[in-house]
Amino acid sequence: MEQQPDSEDKIEVEATKKYVIPPPDLSKKSFAPPSPVGGLPHVSSSPVLLDDGPVKIHLKAGKSDPQLEDEDLQAEDFAPFNPRMVAAMIDLLVGLGVTIGLSWLLPGFALRLAYLAGLGYFVTRDSLPFLDGQSVGKKAMELNVTTQEGVSLVRNWKVSLIRNGILLIPFFALLEVYILLSREGGVDRGLRLGDEWAKTRVSVDRKPKISEESE
Repeated sequence: MEQQPDSEDKIEVEATKKYVIPPPDLSKKSFAPPSPVGGLPHVSSSPVLLDDGPVKIHLKAGKSDPQLEDEDLQAEDFAPFNPRMVAAMIDLLVGLGVTIGLSWLLPGFALRLAYLAGLGYFVTRDSLPFLDGQSVGKKAMELNVTTQEGVSLVRNWKVSLIRNGILLIPFFALLEVYILLSREGGVDRGLRLGDEWAKTRVSVDRKPKISEESE
């Protein structure tokens, strides 16, 4: 009788066997998966014209046009005549108040300093740092004076002296009032001679409104 191999001999024989993976058969044609685009409907590349009537094109002039920009400034930003006159009268009273107050405090030989202080406020009122470039009268009437580029006049003493110092010339203030009135309805509305020479403009002080939600 033949002897049957025990189980341990079978395990050793199976372990010695090598499993070989056969190479792929290149003679067969590979099957490509269907393209996902193939199932989509055909879209025509020709343009589709919709008959919606005439097309209206609205052209809006930009800020690059200096003439249109000046018209916008005249219509919206430049301060009206009446608030400017009230602000000027308030500043004049403030200058007189400074002069009178210092004349009471200073001795008799220093009265000239009181007059100089009053005149100094009047001609530099738009450049004083502690007023943020806004005189007392302009603060009361919510006006602001800046350069034509919108720059504040704080510590810009030269510009302030040009636009306000000429008002000390006799009868020149009356001439400025007449010029402002004559230009009220024109393209140069709100510009007096002092503003033209100093290249400044007086505008309404538009402060941002605080919404109720932020409160």
